[in-house]
Amino acid sequence: MTDSFGIGFVSAGFITRESHAPSVGYLPDVHVAGIQNRTRENAESLADTCREEGWGDPSVYGEDAVADLVADPDVDGLWVTSPNFTRVDVVEAAVEAVEDGAELRGIALEKPVARNLREANRIVDLVEGAELPHAYLENWPHEPDIDKLRALLWEQGRGAGRPYIARSQAEHGGPHSGWFWDGRKQGGGALTDMLCHALAGNDFLLSDPDGEDDLEPVSVSADTETIKWQQDDYADQLEADFGIDFQSNPVDDYARTTVRYEDGDGRTVVSEATGSWCYVGSGVRRTIELLGPEYSGQVLSDDESSSVFFSDELGEGEGWAEKQTATSGRMPIAAADVVKSGFVAENRDAVAAFRAGENARLDLSDGVRILRLCMAAYKAAEDGADVDLRDADLEGYTPPPARE
Repeated sequence: MTDSFGIGFVSAGFITRESHAPSVGYLPDVHVAGIQNRTRENAESLADTCREEGWGDPSVYGEDAVADLVADPDVDGLWVTSPNFTRVDVVEAAVEAVEDGAELRGIALEKPVARNLREANRIVDLVEGAELPHAYLENWPHEPDIDKLRALLWEQGRGAGRPYIARSQAEHGGPHSGWFWDGRKQGGGALTDMLCHALAGNDFLLSDPDGEDDLEPVSVSADTETIKWQQDDYADQLEADFGIDFQSNPVDDYARTTVRYEDGDGRTVVSEATGSWCYVGSGVRRTIELLGPEYSGQVLSDDESSSVFFSDELGEGEGWAEKQTATSGRMPIAAADVVKSGFVAENRDAVAAFRAGENARLDLSDGVRILRLCMAAYKAAEDGADVDLRDADLEGYTPPPARE
């Protein structure tokens, strides 16, 4: 192993290409050491980009070569960003390689950890059984604006009382890859793709930075709907773009969830979260709010201070903003987006933790906790009744969109 920490990516998909790999350019003594992808050509393309941008000179591995990536002596940490339905197989292959003698200093998994709690707990058992440090890659709690909002409101407002309501909204016009639209492969719909961000962000904002209180999730209520994408024209578009029969196998494209917590003194604290694939705009739209007895704060991520305008005469160009749905009109400039969106901070934290032989600030137990809230939300929406988290058995629960 060299002084520079080598990251091995499992998957060359959107989140790796647009967020995690570029974040390496902001991290000292870190490089992309290897890339494994089911379609080798995609891995080769990302490797070329890494070399051009100075992010590393990664080795490339094709289908069924996770063990070879882990055994690469230049790979120190494994970043699993592959589709949800591959997660268990990937971790099993990685742990088997470690047990066969490969050296690995840590493993990090992109949100969500898995499609359901059975898979998530299997992954945790494998990783901890191999005594590997681990990280949960959820960027919202690492975003500078969200992190600073939390720090300021807790510090200045503590005398008046803890914050008691967090509200978050996360939405865009729909996923960029076909497997996201397949509930059996993804594990759900907009709830597990977008709402999980809002739930994690609210959980972070409501938790005491000093760790002085014990915040316990008590109950979950939720609604899920398929509003836009089951309409004939949009379903036909999905079939044309991805070969998906969305009319026969729909998933939720809108979800709303309320989580009621109790703090260490038994007081109620509320998380309100919304996620959807129904928003049409210049990219991803998010609003984040934190409210307390004598204070409040908000982050509006779609309220960019810099923007550009292109007329229809220049339309149909290449997009540059995440989930951009048009190429004319007024568009935000997403400068240093991997910094503002928290990917640099989350990867810096994971690398530092793995170098120290420790779990990251957010580890797989956090991922399992947020996934449990997602499963409770699906069950609450399905049953039309609140789920009591203190005695709910969600281990065997599969959301309706993910059922065969």
